[in-house]
Amino acid sequence: MSITFENGFSITQTTTLVRSGLVFNLFTAPSSGTTWIDESGNGYNAIISGSATYVSNNGGGIKLNNTSNNGVDFISVPYNIASTTTTIEIVASFNPTSYWATIWGNDFYNSSLGYMAYMLSATSINYGRPNSTVQETITASNSIRHWVFVLNGTNRSLYLNGTQIGSTQVGINPVGFATNNLYFGSRHSNVGTGHIDKLNSSITANQPVFYQMRVYSKALSAAEITQNFNVVKGTYGL
Repeated sequence: MSITFENGFSITQTTTLVRSGLVFNLFTAPSSGTTWIDESGNGYNAIISGSATYVSNNGGGIKLNNTSNNGVDFISVPYNIASTTTTIEIVASFNPTSYWATIWGNDFYNSSLGYMAYMLSATSINYGRPNSTVQETITASNSIRHWVFVLNGTNRSLYLNGTQIGSTQVGINPVGFATNNLYFGSRHSNVGTGHIDKLNSSITANQPVFYQMRVYSKALSAAEITQNFNVVKGTYGL
């Protein structure tokens, strides 16, 4: 199956994305406007906030022009994770220079509600329940990468380009769930409102770009993660 993006870039898929449990699929970044259409058909269209801009490479993405974590650019989806079992999948490039640097957040930190993922350094990712996350060590890079965060009860797993990083870790579930939208490139403030700790870079060429984002209402298996990776890897040279 051939896919042609808005900018004329096309790829040929030899397999298809996992559809079972798919909540939303931000697959094709908009070349104009502030609405990113959810291609799952479920209507969870994202809003692009701040001064974020479209970039046309690799089929197109949305660049967050944040020079520090105090920036204003992020992407918001009108969806709330409401289960201890979910999968968040992202194709993005980032190598932040200011911390915290949030990858995604659907959280209320002071009340231990919801989930989040953030970077405390260029070589670490924390994810899970606010104020009680698990951490994985990564290699610093500004390359486009395929990230999959799997939350399955108290089990936490992180995959990079189709391969699990480290081993599955045991985390603590939140005491409840947040009801303030899922952000990419930002988290909510500690009191659960507003938006802070943006994904960023002080180097213009390294500012973060989101190319694809998906959420599932189930824990994807290793085979399903490989399936999705095989769909996107050709587009991004992975």
